[in-house]
Amino acid sequence: MTSQLSSEIAFRSAVQDDMRFIMDSWLRSWRESPWAGCIRNDLYFATQRATIEGLIARSAEFIVAYLEERPDHILGWGCFEMTGDSCVVHYLYTKDPYLGHGINKSLVERASGSKPGFYTHRYRQVIDTCPDYRHAPEIARRK
Repeated sequence: MTSQLSSEIAFRSAVQDDMRFIMDSWLRSWRESPWAGCIRNDLYFATQRATIEGLIARSAEFIVAYLEERPDHILGWGCFEMTGDSCVVHYLYTKDPYLGHGINKSLVERASGSKPGFYTHRYRQVIDTCPDYRHAPEIARRK
């Protein structure tokens, strides 16, 4: 069952204050993905944190969805980049109560690049939102 939203969903570029939530939600949700199992448990957080920090360092785009009346309350977010002219979806995350409101689809629509493109992290929200995108995990690890 989906929740009712009392105000409009808006979108913006992530700001520094958002990055703690983005990092935490990415690390925790990806760890629960059945496709993240190739990373040893004792190395998971350091390895994945380094990957995310690498994306930040090379200026990957982070877009945040929020309620218009509460810009500091994140409903979901996406991390994107371009390879050539193609959109690369690195990750999509929407909080459970807000799934079913089209947030992930709206995040992808706002990302730069031609679509369908690629995705790097196989995760249920990404697969459901980007069924025509090609899985290319190596893009997330390039220098």
